[in-house]
Amino acid sequence: MTQRLAADVVPADPSFDRYARMVTRYLAVPMAMVTMLEEDRQVFPGADGLPDDLAQTRSTPLAQAFCQHVVAREAPVVVTDVRVDGQFGDDAVVSELGAIAYAGWPLIDEAGATIGVLCAVDTEPREWTREDLDALADLADACSAEILYRRRQQRAEVAAGHAREISHRSQVLLALSEGLSATRTLDDIAYAVEQIAVENIGCLHAGIWLRSSFLGDHENPDQLRFVSDPTVRWTSAQVNSEVATDAEHPVAEALRNGRPLFFRDRDSQNLRYPHLSASTQVGEARALMPLSLGQAFGTLVLLWEDVQDVSAQMRITIAALTSYVAQAVQRAVLYQERVDASMTLQSAMLTRLPEAPGMDLTARYRPAAVHDRVGGDWYDAVVTASGETNLMIGDVSGHDISAAAVMGELRSTLRAFAWANDDLPAANVGRLDEAMETFGIERFASLVFARIEKADGDGSRVIHWTNAGHFPPLVVHPGGQVELLDDGTAPDPVVGIDASVPRHNQQAVIPRGSMLLLYTDGLIERRDEPIDEGLQRLRIAASRHHGLTPGRFLDEVVEDLVGISHEDDVALLAVRFG
Repeated sequence: MTQRLAADVVPADPSFDRYARMVTRYLAVPMAMVTMLEEDRQVFPGADGLPDDLAQTRSTPLAQAFCQHVVAREAPVVVTDVRVDGQFGDDAVVSELGAIAYAGWPLIDEAGATIGVLCAVDTEPREWTREDLDALADLADACSAEILYRRRQQRAEVAAGHAREISHRSQVLLALSEGLSATRTLDDIAYAVEQIAVENIGCLHAGIWLRSSFLGDHENPDQLRFVSDPTVRWTSAQVNSEVATDAEHPVAEALRNGRPLFFRDRDSQNLRYPHLSASTQVGEARALMPLSLGQAFGTLVLLWEDVQDVSAQMRITIAALTSYVAQAVQRAVLYQERVDASMTLQSAMLTRLPEAPGMDLTARYRPAAVHDRVGGDWYDAVVTASGETNLMIGDVSGHDISAAAVMGELRSTLRAFAWANDDLPAANVGRLDEAMETFGIERFASLVFARIEKADGDGSRVIHWTNAGHFPPLVVHPGGQVELLDDGTAPDPVVGIDASVPRHNQQAVIPRGSMLLLYTDGLIERRDEPIDEGLQRLRIAASRHHGLTPGRFLDEVVEDLVGISHEDDVALLAVRFG
């Protein structure tokens, strides 16, 4: 059995040269070689004493190779004089090497197959002694052991390389999983993909193009639109921010064909798509991966700074990356659809405030920056037939559509009680508690219900209110003084727990020009902060902005206390008494 030497064993190998020198020294011969057979020649990766021309080429035609007989027989071949031995009658061997006597010993691999020969050559007839042949056999065994070690080391290096690739792939996928797990919007995903591709697979840029119909634009369905990462300047992507799905363009072709496109450099891409503008192009190697979950809906584009062929292992990593991105994009689109539906539902449930004589009513609602962007906070105002104005603000437990549904029930029920019953707030809240028990509404809610009487002669207003486990109303006086309407006693329990609990009314007189503020807990509550600190921040903000119109007042207070990112819903209802 003949096998070709592994790729790392090449001519002029110093280690094999050392074996050849040991043979010439121990057997006292002028020449020795470590030979390997190729398809049409024998090569000498190890040699000592070769004629000058052979020492340069280290090969001879296969027809002149003594060693082919050792490989063919898979056994030693020993010849005293080739000139008189009938099986070795090639004059070319004698004339080129000057070989008269020959002793060749097989070099074997781990399977016992002969893969080469360690041979001794003499230029005179020689009777090889037992000591000669034993020494040659020992050296051949040692040489075989080194070849075996090299092959095992080579396999180990290949395995280690595979292990490194797998480890790297795992790190990339872990980074991608962690990076995408916190994303909710397409902009979040664009940012995460760019960061992960740059940091983990050495990209210059990474970007996503999505079919417009997938994004809900059915008027222009045949466009691919770039999802921009606002933190990165990528001019070429912006120039190609909209690509027709039927265009001769790599982004569109990857989508249409549902197959990846790989280019080792920019020129090979432009040769295929000569009409592309090269003026803004950056990077060299490119990979364009269709984003698909059953049907292609976009393309992921990866760019590298340098020219390179994307390896098979890297392609596996990129395929996994593409799958993760496709799933994240679909989640983001579904999430946005859910948010849009939730916001529509929430908007439908939030009341259009009535006109109340002598009062300026304004409200704001800010959904939580997490969850479904819909929840259980609400406000309401009802002007009765007798002229009193009822104000309500409340918070149903939860931040999801279920909480919003319960909120809608409570808001509608309380609104009906306020319109139909000319009672003080505590009586109507008691009725709500009884209705929740009757209807089996198992959520609980905090709320403030306030009734504002018609103005007195000096323009002041009498307010009656009841507090069911909520934060106290706040009054901002014309000079900027801030007062919490809190008599020092604990508020009544939240509604939805025990309908038999008595409810209590409180009363105050509000001067003309003052502003009354009702609010939910998302305005002032913070993790790891005492509630008194949140109330103090509210007092400061309310005093600072007291001279503004109710609308601007609410906007500035929300900005001061909440900002852009917040974990809870916020509802506010303000009344300026004229």
